[in-house]
Amino acid sequence: MKIVGPPADILDNKMNEVAGFVTAGGRSSRMGKDKAWLELAGRPMIEHVIAALQPVTNSVSIVANDIEYTRLGLPVFADSQPGIGPLEAIRTTLRNTKYPRAVLVGCDLPFVLPELFTFLLNIGGDYSAVVPIGADEKLEPLCAVYSTNALQALDTLIAGGERKVSLLFDRIPTRFVRFEEFEYLSGSALFFNNVNTQRDYAHAIKTFNGASATRINTSK
Repeated sequence: MKIVGPPADILDNKMNEVAGFVTAGGRSSRMGKDKAWLELAGRPMIEHVIAALQPVTNSVSIVANDIEYTRLGLPVFADSQPGIGPLEAIRTTLRNTKYPRAVLVGCDLPFVLPELFTFLLNIGGDYSAVVPIGADEKLEPLCAVYSTNALQALDTLIAGGERKVSLLFDRIPTRFVRFEEFEYLSGSALFFNNVNTQRDYAHAIKTFNGASATRINTSK
């Protein structure tokens, strides 16, 4: 796995013709219930992710295998092969986008902001994937930009029984974006704080409440 491209090749106004997708409805085994519907600041967690995508994409859709997600009023696309994991979520996204690029985000990342997606979408170069790396040096494949050019590689991997998403990045032109490159963005320390457990949820509630209190105080 290697970083392809220069350290910071950021361009302006390149976000036209991009779709947004939120993957949801996973097993949520550690939470014990569907985490997408957990409330944060008065609305379901998934709606925070949708709100972050809407300003920077032409459309937003949901990748899920549960009809319940239709209540969001957005298109819902089911996996053709459920149970495979992130590779199938990426494939479902790229099979159903109307545009050459798509931003795919997990529903359990309520702290993402439009500014992060703007940054990733404005990275220049002929890449089939633009994948951020968190401060913990872990890849964030479910908070990334993908091109429909990656579909053939996805089909080949899944047909061959592969499940590791990292194998996809070995087969397509990929730009890994170091955390230091976008660390200056407001809220960057929280972007990849996902909500997988009750403890994570309690921390997210506390963080949202703290942010709300800060806004109230600064507006006085």
